Amino acid sequence: MKASDVSLILTTTEGHFTQLDVPQLYVEIQSHRASLERSMSRQISFEDALYSWMENIYHPIMNQVMESTKVRIASSGKRLSEVYFEIYDLAQENDFRDIPAAVQRYVDENAKSIFDFMLAMFHLKKASEQKQKEAI
Repeated sequence: MKASDVSLILTTTEGHFTQLDVPQLYVEIQSHRASLERSMSRQISFEDALYSWMENIYHPIMNQVMESTKVRIASSGKRLSEVYFEIYDLAQENDFRDIPAAVQRYVDENAKSIFDFMLAMFHLKKASEQKQKEAI
């Protein structure tokens, strides 16, 4: 993987990923590239594959992650990149034909009841208050 590819990946993913995530993203892009080349019966550049991946896989997943309250609740405590990779794996199972279904499956598999979510938030607040009291 060239340094320019790393830089391009980090730039186009809008700061949502770190350098540690790049190898996994690179594999995704190269897999997408191979799929495109098979379907088009010709070679394409890494940059063209990257932009196709952004339009057809990355943005559809990230838009749903960013806009869905259910995803935020189901993924509380996880890094955004971790959530993306988990949904990517689910979407890959149906060749990215139904990303909304993959997102819903992620929510279903990771859902916490609103009660559990609120209880966790309450405990975090109480723990924070206790630490502040101890510091005084």
